[in-house]
Amino acid sequence: MQYILVDIADRMNFYPFSLTRSLSDCRVGIFTFKERWEVYLGAETEVFTESYLQALYSETTFLKHSEEVCFINITCIPTIEVIEQINALQNGEKLISSTGKWVASKSKERTFQKILLPEGAPIVFDTVNFVNDAVHLLSLHEKFIRRDFEIVKKDKHSQPLDLSNKAINPEQIFIEEGASVLCANLNASNGPIYIGKEAIIMEGACIRGPFVLGYKAVVKMNASIYGSTTIGPFCLAGGEIKHSIMMGYSNKGHEGYLGDSILGYWCNIGAGTSNSNIKNTASDVQLWNESKQEWVSVGQKMGMLVGDFSRMAILSRINTGTYIGVSANIFGKGLLPKMLPNFTWGIVPGYQFEKAIEDIDNWKKLKGTRITDAEKQVIKHLFEIAP
Repeated sequence: MQYILVDIADRMNFYPFSLTRSLSDCRVGIFTFKERWEVYLGAETEVFTESYLQALYSETTFLKHSEEVCFINITCIPTIEVIEQINALQNGEKLISSTGKWVASKSKERTFQKILLPEGAPIVFDTVNFVNDAVHLLSLHEKFIRRDFEIVKKDKHSQPLDLSNKAINPEQIFIEEGASVLCANLNASNGPIYIGKEAIIMEGACIRGPFVLGYKAVVKMNASIYGSTTIGPFCLAGGEIKHSIMMGYSNKGHEGYLGDSILGYWCNIGAGTSNSNIKNTASDVQLWNESKQEWVSVGQKMGMLVGDFSRMAILSRINTGTYIGVSANIFGKGLLPKMLPNFTWGIVPGYQFEKAIEDIDNWKKLKGTRITDAEKQVIKHLFEIAP
């Protein structure tokens, strides 16, 4: 069976991260959404997303034939029970939750509306849950780390921990091949610690689980990292970090605080930059909702959401509940505005397209890669529709 992960229905709830990529690439815990589905399905998947993003996902063979395939709502949280229900679908059948939310369809159709609304009564499955939006990612973060950790350690053995380290509850620490961990303090008493392949934890780092360090990511000397935190592949982490997600290729390499926040891909936080995650009044935080174009209450603690390719200058002071869009170059005096849209230059829109592309490419070259033509077209699309 061919499985297609669909993010068209809910992707607006995950701005700014879903502006530049499918939700399939969004990372929470050890896996991206796509990687987690493939683990549970035991099969490779393809991605069906908005047309301006589809070129990023070259393996779209399902668009070239009319055979029946299984379309899955990527925001659904996979479980063994959900997989069983999906695999039991017949052609033309649709699975929904008890609240009416679409879970999956088996169909020969290729139009999203026809996939979502096939003929016949839907099959209702009660025990299914979803990731609702970007802020919800943070609240589910610890659960995902714990679930992913159990999956990883089920069929694999951890590498031994060097004796130079101080470990608490070492049976809940998993180290992949090629990782280097020396003279660090690792406390897994409150949750597991996962260290990916060829990752590095330098001397003096103090880490409390639940914690994930991705492939070739680096934790610098004397960093203080609290759970629940995910440092994605090729990221650089330093200073103090708590309850945050760095999806991949992003840097927070110096002193300063990052808390209750999500960074997309290819972000950079300058030295000494800190974000606030709670108001002085301890009242509810208001966060800009880009899809609704309004401020919404997100609870008592919230740091910042930072879209792909955005960067902050040294000593930036980020307000409680800040939304930062795609390809923003942030700098300014004092406490910065709480809403910084796509292509911000300083604190106002003004980042020109050619300059943005040049700067993204420069940052990519630092990690041995280059911006692709497909990525340029995505950035161009967003630039052209920017207010």
